[in-house]
Amino acid sequence: MNRVLVVDDHAVLRRGIQSIVRAWPGWEIAGEAGSGEDAVRLAYTLKPDIILMDISMPGIGGLEATKAIRQQQPDAKVLLLTLHDSIEWVRTAFEAGARGYLLKSDTEAELMRALEAVAANKIYASPRLDSSRVRTIVGELGLSA
Repeated sequence: MNRVLVVDDHAVLRRGIQSIVRAWPGWEIAGEAGSGEDAVRLAYTLKPDIILMDISMPGIGGLEATKAIRQQQPDAKVLLLTLHDSIEWVRTAFEAGARGYLLKSDTEAELMRALEAVAANKIYASPRLDSSRVRTIVGELGLSA
């Protein structure tokens, strides 16, 4: 069973994501957090398989929280969820230690594809992004896909 920690500062979005994840066999919710600070704390105590985290949150944002989580737990798998479709954000996300980059405009099925990919230790990037530029970034950073 894959356990997911859902992190977003919007409660309605957290609940929606949880409903989607719970509907898929083999997946469960480990917990939820409304801030980057709570994400760091809960990632350490709950040890979820994947942390699905918003980038833009008040206080410690998703990028800073990803760095902190990866320092505590180098094998932690973080899938960032965002409205930002800029390739520069993708680079920054992967530099911070994220294993995936999903857009909030992607479909429910794409969310689950992203979670499956990250769970399988693959690098994931939304299909709405420029795939050749993403491949270049992944190669430059020496990430294994």
